[in-house]
Amino acid sequence: MATEEFSIDKSNQQTNVKCETLEKGPKRKHTRKSKADEKAKEMIDQMINEQTNEQIIEPTIRQIIEEKYDQRISELRNQHGGSDKEQDERGYLVYRLEKNREDNIFEEVMQPLVELYMQEKDSKTIIERVKDAMI
Repeated sequence: MATEEFSIDKSNQQTNVKCETLEKGPKRKHTRKSKADEKAKEMIDQMINEQTNEQIIEPTIRQIIEEKYDQRISELRNQHGGSDKEQDERGYLVYRLEKNREDNIFEEVMQPLVELYMQEKDSKTIIERVKDAMI
């Protein structure tokens, strides 16, 4: 009989228990950042900044070179005096400078890049040069 009373008490306790379900809150987002991701992002940002800086600087360098070139042509035009031969030579020089204006300006803009390329090429070892030539 003792066992029957115990089972009855146990069944009464089970009916009196309230069930509550806990709501799950919003999941926490993964906030860890790896160092590699940060470095990659910094490098990408730096490359983008360099490209935009080059694009901004390049037209100004070109404009400066164009202004100097145009100034040189105008100085040659405005020079007076000298023999007929000297005047003809100046006139021909002005004509050649005007005709080849774009090519000469492009050459002056590219000159610093060519120098950098040559320095880089000269700084390589012979083995690196041979590998580049074979590719």
